[in-house]
Amino acid sequence: MCSHFDGRSSCLANRWRLAVLPISLALAGWNCRALADEELISLSLEQLMDVTVSSASRFEQKISKVASAVTVITRDEIQQHGWRTLAEALRSVPGFYIHNDRNYDYIGMRGFARPQDFNSRILLLLDDQRINDPLYDQAKVGSEQLLDLDLVERIEVVRGPGSSVYGGNAIFGVINVITRTARQVDGFEAAAGWASHHTRSGRLSFGGRSENGFELLASFSGLHSEGPSLYFPELDSPATNNGRTSGTDFDYNERFFGRLSFGGWRLTAAASQRRKGSPNGSYGSNFNDPQNSIVDSQAFVDLSYQQPLTDSSEIQGRVYWSRYAYDWTSNYNTPPILNHDQAQANWWGSELKLLASWSPRNRLVSGIEYESSYHLNQWNYDPSPANEYFRDQRRSQRFGVFLQNDFQWTDAINLSLGARVDKVGNTRVQISPRLGVVYRSSPETIWKMQYGTAFRAPNTYESHYRFPGSQIDNPDLQPEKITTYEAGVAHYFSRRTRLSATLYHYKISQLIDQISDPGNGGLLKYTNSDPVNSAGVELEAEHLFQNGARLRTNLDLSQTRDSSGH
Repeated sequence: MCSHFDGRSSCLANRWRLAVLPISLALAGWNCRALADEELISLSLEQLMDVTVSSASRFEQKISKVASAVTVITRDEIQQHGWRTLAEALRSVPGFYIHNDRNYDYIGMRGFARPQDFNSRILLLLDDQRINDPLYDQAKVGSEQLLDLDLVERIEVVRGPGSSVYGGNAIFGVINVITRTARQVDGFEAAAGWASHHTRSGRLSFGGRSENGFELLASFSGLHSEGPSLYFPELDSPATNNGRTSGTDFDYNERFFGRLSFGGWRLTAAASQRRKGSPNGSYGSNFNDPQNSIVDSQAFVDLSYQQPLTDSSEIQGRVYWSRYAYDWTSNYNTPPILNHDQAQANWWGSELKLLASWSPRNRLVSGIEYESSYHLNQWNYDPSPANEYFRDQRRSQRFGVFLQNDFQWTDAINLSLGARVDKVGNTRVQISPRLGVVYRSSPETIWKMQYGTAFRAPNTYESHYRFPGSQIDNPDLQPEKITTYEAGVAHYFSRRTRLSATLYHYKISQLIDQISDPGNGGLLKYTNSDPVNSAGVELEAEHLFQNGARLRTNLDLSQTRDSSGH
C-alpha cells in the first residue's frame, strides 16, 4: 500500500513489483476464431487463410497477406463466452494478460507491464477512431469502456508495432473495435440481466433503414452493481476494520451510442460515465470508506466521409471532437478530510486518407492527421477546509503523415513497406518505419517476417503532474521507442488442424518509467530510463472437431529484462 496520496501515480508497485512474469508472446500467424464454428466446418482451407481484416494496414486485406500477428474476436464468440468488457475478451488473445486493482483493468503483453501504465502502450480504436485520451493515453478496456459489448460486431487485435500507420501509443499493438451496423441490428433489441452482488443491467437498441437510404443506429445501456464484500489479509488489523470492507466495490455505468449514415457520410456520437468504488484504500485513502470512488466520463462526435475517385482509388476523411473527465474522490487522515484529484481534456482533430491501387500488384495507403488538445487541465484540492495542492492548465497538438505500399512481388511473396513521421507537442520528431514479408511456400504453409518501430510520447500526466511531498513533474521527458523483429510460420495439416510458431525480439529505449528520485528526497518522478530487452517463442496448436468443438493449446516462453537484470 501507499502511505501518501499522489494523484493517479501507481502506488501498487509493492503489490505488483516484478510480479508480471514474462508469459504469452504474440503470434505471427493468425487466429481463425474470426468465424463461427459452423462456418469453420464448411469453409475450405483457402477460405480459412483468407479472412479479411482492415486494422493492420488501414485498408482491407486478407490475413494471409498481413505480416503482423492478427486475432479477430467475433460477435458470436463474445456471446458464447458471455464477455462483458474488452478486458475479458482480450484475455483470450495470445500474448495478452490482464491485471485488475479494483479501479481499472491493465493490459500486459509480450512479457511487459508496468504498474503505472494505464494501457498507454496499446492503441485503442473504435471504428478506426482513436480513443486513447491525451491526458493519460489510457485505453479503457474495463467497465469504464465507452461501448457496450453487445454493439460489437468484431474486435481486431493487431500485435506488434503499429506506429508506421497509426502514430503514437501503438507500441505493442492496435485494438480496433468494429461496431454493428443499423442493418445488422434491424429493429429493436432489448436485454436485461440480474446477477449476484445486487447487480442489474439493461440495454435498449434500435437499428433501421429508411426508403431514401438513411440508416439509424441508437443504443442506451447501463449497469448497477453494489459489488462483493471483500477481505484484504494485508490490512487485517483493528485500525482498518480487520481488513474487511462492504459496500465499497460498487460499479455504476451508463452508455449511449448513436450513428446516422447516408451514402458516404457517417455521423457517430457516443458517451459514457462510470462511477467505481475503490475498496482497497488506493493512494493512501482511508480503508473501508464508501466515499472513495472514481468517476470516468467520456464522449465524442465523429463525422466521416468516403468517396471513390476512380475504379482503383478512394478518399476518406473525418473530423471529430472528444472529451474526457476524471474525478478521484477520497477521504484521508483522521478525522477524514475529503480530497478531489481531477482532470479534464477536450480535443478535436481531422484526418485525410487516400487509398489507391496504382497497378494490379500494388496497394498504396497514405494520409495526414492533425489533432489539437485545447484543454488539458489537472488539479488537486480539498474542498473543506479549502486547500489547493496543484493546478495545471495547458494545451498540445500532434501532427502526422504516413505512406505505405503493399506489393505482390510474386504469386507467393508479398512485401509491405511504409513509414510515418510524427510531431507531438514539444517532443522530438519521430520516424516510424516498417517492413513486412509474407511468403506462401505452399497452399498449406505461410511464413511471415516483420521489422518495425513504434513510439509513445510522454502524456500530460507523466510530464506535468505533481503533488507536494509525493510526486514531482518532468517537462523534459522525451518519447520512448520500441524496435521489434518477428518471424513466424503457420501450417494447416488439414482443414481442421493448425500449428503455429513465432520468434520475436524487441528493445525499448528511453523507457518512460516512474522512479523514486534520490536527488529530490525520494519523491516519485517519471523519467526516461535504461533500455528493456525481450526475446521469446510461442508454439500454438488448434484442432476443430467435426461436431464444432475446438481444442487449443499453446506454449509461451519469454524473457524480458531491464539493464539492471530485473
